[in-house]
Amino acid sequence: MKEKNNDKHDDIEQPTCCGCSQVDQVQETDSKRRDFFKYLALAIPTVSLFKGNTAIAAMNKKSPESKLPPQIGDRFTYHSKRLRGPLIKMSDLVELGKQVLVVPVDPNTGEVRDSSRYNQILLQKLSKESLSAETQRLSADGVVAYSAICTHNGCPVTGWVKEDENYMCPCHQSVFDPKNNGGVVSGPAPRKLPALALTVENNELVVAAEFNSWIGFGKPRR
Repeated sequence: MKEKNNDKHDDIEQPTCCGCSQVDQVQETDSKRRDFFKYLALAIPTVSLFKGNTAIAAMNKKSPESKLPPQIGDRFTYHSKRLRGPLIKMSDLVELGKQVLVVPVDPNTGEVRDSSRYNQILLQKLSKESLSAETQRLSADGVVAYSAICTHNGCPVTGWVKEDENYMCPCHQSVFDPKNNGGVVSGPAPRKLPALALTVENNELVVAAEFNSWIGFGKPRR
């Protein structure tokens, strides 16, 4: 027989649970919430990284302008990406120092024209008195510019014969004279290095005209 309860709600059956199941539900909810925030913490940086890489890829995307040969008014920067950035000035070159490998830059857009290896150029400061008349006409205060592509087999002409003040291709030892319009001194190269006319503006070296002959080796490109 049930004992009478004096409480006014004695007609309602009271739960006998101690509340453990409610605690379990709260703990499960808290656990799910922590897992959710942990997921966000991992996901957000990944999304940001993806967006960042996309932006970098867009920035590095080259336009057709980067394949054009040097244009009148172009400046120069270093071919090496480690050094690339500043435009090359007259004051950057030391007289009779080794030739510097450079590429042209569009001064209006900042586009570096390095999508074709045919745009690799040799810059060097020589004694003005040592230059032939034709070379002086193309130079800027003793600075000369030649295509870096050997006319024999297309290797970059990076060798410098200091005692003779000549360039040498390391592949087959063709030797060129930068003082005499890039003419062939010795070796298998069939013709001189194409020369680029220069001028100076605000101490910056500037392309004054197109190459005076076609770039490359073998037969002329069409």
